[in-house]
Amino acid sequence: MNLEKIFNNKQNYQEKLTVIIVTFHSGEIIENLINQLEQSIKILIIENSKDFSLKSKLEEKYSNVEVIISHNNIGVGAAINVGLKKVKTKYSLQLSPDVEVDKKMIQILVEEADKIENFSILSPKDHDHQYGNEMYMKPKQNEKINQMNKVAGYAMLINMKNISRIGYFDEKIFLYFEEFDFCIRCNKEKLPIYLLNDAKIRHKGNASTNKKYNHAIEVNRSWHYCWSKFYYFKKHYGYFYGLKKTFPNLIRAVKNYIYYVFKRDKQNSLIKKAEISGLFSSYALKKSIYRPKI
Repeated sequence: MNLEKIFNNKQNYQEKLTVIIVTFHSGEIIENLINQLEQSIKILIIENSKDFSLKSKLEEKYSNVEVIISHNNIGVGAAINVGLKKVKTKYSLQLSPDVEVDKKMIQILVEEADKIENFSILSPKDHDHQYGNEMYMKPKQNEKINQMNKVAGYAMLINMKNISRIGYFDEKIFLYFEEFDFCIRCNKEKLPIYLLNDAKIRHKGNASTNKKYNHAIEVNRSWHYCWSKFYYFKKHYGYFYGLKKTFPNLIRAVKNYIYYVFKRDKQNSLIKKAEISGLFSSYALKKSIYRPKI
């Protein structure tokens, strides 16, 4: 790549792209991601664990990074919304802290975004991830660009001109299914979602938070996965459809809870208890109130 093209790319990034990253006790890994990104790209970090020392450290070290401290742990969707409302560029790119970015990924995303124009989301492809046929609008997985019903939330380039039509992320959802809810609203507005096979990323999965909190985070994930799954299906397809989709989760959770209690496995029994609690809270139409105690 010649110097003129490098300069033009940097200028494009400054004008066109803002990266949004939501962190929660992510101090051990966040710099790995920052260092994979061009220094000309504006990065907004929404910090949900009130880590003021992380804010000071990152803003002092990186001139392109701004860290916004949430008043409390507001969840993923609400934190992304904080970032989206501050974006002044043409596109925003939501990234999870535990992703590895191919060096050409952002360039490909921005170039294709400029070509396609009328879209809601562009997503890079995680070649370690199995994309089910239900995710594709038309299951032609060998094409360079595939139109999708939905994409994973750990990497989403959002066309900001269409955010007023789509609406922001549903802040009733604390964790899980917030990206699928966003995608279904994109499709209802006839704003296409695309997966770009040449834009590559790798998601490590469940690695965004300091490992010492693993069990508390697993309990949290279990509660919210179940709550959010019912809420999502109830919101878009009705209460009884939500019951149909989640009742197998309840049966499995109850069986496993009894098994782990019998085995005196406290850690796993707490995880299964969280699944049961999340489902019953959602069935009762209660708010998503559970928060990890860390």
